[in-house]
Amino acid sequence: MNDTADEKPSHVLTIADFNFDPPELPLEQLREIAGRLFHITGTFTHLEGERDQNCRIVSNDGHGYVLKVSSTGEDQAVIDFQAKALLHIEQHDATIPVPRMVHGADGEVVYWTSSDKGAHQVRMLTWLEGIRYQDGPPPSLRGLTRIGAFLARLCRALQGFTHPAQRHFMPWDITNGLLFRQQLRQLLCAEVRVLVAPVLRRLEQATFPALAGLRRQVIHQDGHGANLLRQSAASEQVAGLIDFGDMIHGPLICDLAASLSDFIHHASGPAAVAAAMCRGFNSVIPLRPAETDLLLDLVIARHILVLELFEFRRRNMQHPPAFVTDDQPALIASLARLTELDRETFNRALRETCT
Repeated sequence: MNDTADEKPSHVLTIADFNFDPPELPLEQLREIAGRLFHITGTFTHLEGERDQNCRIVSNDGHGYVLKVSSTGEDQAVIDFQAKALLHIEQHDATIPVPRMVHGADGEVVYWTSSDKGAHQVRMLTWLEGIRYQDGPPPSLRGLTRIGAFLARLCRALQGFTHPAQRHFMPWDITNGLLFRQQLRQLLCAEVRVLVAPVLRRLEQATFPALAGLRRQVIHQDGHGANLLRQSAASEQVAGLIDFGDMIHGPLICDLAASLSDFIHHASGPAAVAAAMCRGFNSVIPLRPAETDLLLDLVIARHILVLELFEFRRRNMQHPPAFVTDDQPALIASLARLTELDRETFNRALRETCT
């Protein structure tokens, strides 16, 4: 697909438009690739992947790696964008715990292999130790502040980074037009369609036009509980962030919105959670009122897009992951709570937090 999904409104979206089809190369081929290209041998373990085939490797000398094989539909420039972003972060702030690109025997970081489906791009990354936030208890408000500060540190490291593919089409980008596609909206159950109808009008007429005047840069925009790591279940220290496959060039505030969308159902309440994460982000990169005033709407937009794409995947994939069905009731309940919030009170709290 092109930069925006609405360039051809008559186009009927298919699963091929999203590359939700990771390859399934046999283990022996993965072993051969790792040994020949990167001189790495060891124990291989399959990892789940939305767009890539991922395999964890514990090398014979005890080091950890992740071998990534992209689908045949993945744009070569987009993979280069992701690789160059990680190299840029390493160069500008090597203290940020994110995966590092592993150079092959000839010094390159992206290679090619093939299967019966076609050609695939191959990368090797270092493995980050830690546990996913979703695999432990919810972080405290103090922990959420630390997450906000970590996200801002990453955004700061990405400042100034540009790439020809930075405006590529990414399904999870709430600004790409998919949110308003009738084909996707019709997939929502009747109850949710009624719930989101006035919200979508406000987003389309007011919120998204206002984004045009905000700061923009390359952002990770996928800092949720499955990608953020901590040292242990009892730890409040961020140990790292993985999965740079959803990176885009977009409004800076959208990076915080993507993460907040996952944590906002915290028992402390949406306003307290948003204030905690904004407090952390603001301590590294000061947030502007024009940004925080849109944050609640952007979180709501993320909820709607996730529901649309989950339902699309459930109906169009031969073997959709279980979470696209299992997670929907909680998402709908969270969306309903968010739409009932008083936006002026919510925004005033964030302005006071970031003053």
